[in-house]
Amino acid sequence: MIKLFLVRHGEATEGWTSKDPPLSDLGKSQALSLAPFIDKIDLNKVDLVSSPLTRCKETANLALSKFKQEVEINDIFRELPSPIADLEKRVIWLRRVLPLTWPELLSDEETIASGVDLNEWREKIIDKIYSLKNDTIIFTHFVVINNIIGHIMSSEKIVNFQPANCSVTEIKLLKNQLQLIKLGKSLETKVN
Repeated sequence: MIKLFLVRHGEATEGWTSKDPPLSDLGKSQALSLAPFIDKIDLNKVDLVSSPLTRCKETANLALSKFKQEVEINDIFRELPSPIADLEKRVIWLRRVLPLTWPELLSDEETIASGVDLNEWREKIIDKIYSLKNDTIIFTHFVVINNIIGHIMSSEKIVNFQPANCSVTEIKLLKNQLQLIKLGKSLETKVN
């Protein structure tokens, strides 16, 4: 059995109107609050992976600050790609599409016109999860976590729950089957 821990990054200084914001002061505090979780894990037996975006890398670095562990940066765990470059229009798009199902999003005219293959993005995440060979902590994003949980639950919803900043969702891979152990703390928070 392989245990996987999906850690949502800490609060960022900005939300959807910024491409790659760093952590806010609260976000830094949230990342440091992961210490009790990290202390329970033998980091010599766990792989550490982070999205390349600043808020995830900073969360990983702060959470692991008292250890000398290398964190693999993996683009697969990057947040949902936006088909819209204009950040103000991107906010409108996100507000419109997050309540949808994946089939609705994939048939959305604006999304199709962009040429961004969101289905490929989803599949790469799931394929990577199934390919993991060791217990792994993954510092990642709201929709990435929801994509994995949706896969486990056979749900087509884009948002299946609201993982709080620095929440830890636990899943396991057993006999090539993903199973939910525990959802991370859930809050009605903004996605950032």
